[in-house]
Amino acid sequence: MKRTESLDEFLTFANAAEQQGETGNVWVQQANYAAEEPIMSDEDVAGREPLQRLRVLLEAGEQPIYFESLFYSAAELEELTSELQPVFEQFSKEVLDAKRMNEKVQALNE
Repeated sequence: MKRTESLDEFLTFANAAEQQGETGNVWVQQANYAAEEPIMSDEDVAGREPLQRLRVLLEAGEQPIYFESLFYSAAELEELTSELQPVFEQFSKEVLDAKRMNEKVQALNE
């Protein structure tokens, strides 16, 4: 499995798979991101939106690709999903909870 934090790289991969007539699935998971240890105290982050994570796994062709992005605001999420919309339209999309996404990513790493 290929991992990327570059949205452009993910979109290029998806576009190439589409042009080759590949069918596949796109798995999506979005939730608050819980870091191992807080970097700031609760007082420092009062009133701020929590750090969130969008995870997208595309299984099309021989090698799946995994994209992950951290963001704070709904506007950032909207921008990401807008750019990912062609992928969501081309491939069968399913939203997963964190546990199922972790299992899927782990299985592909083995």
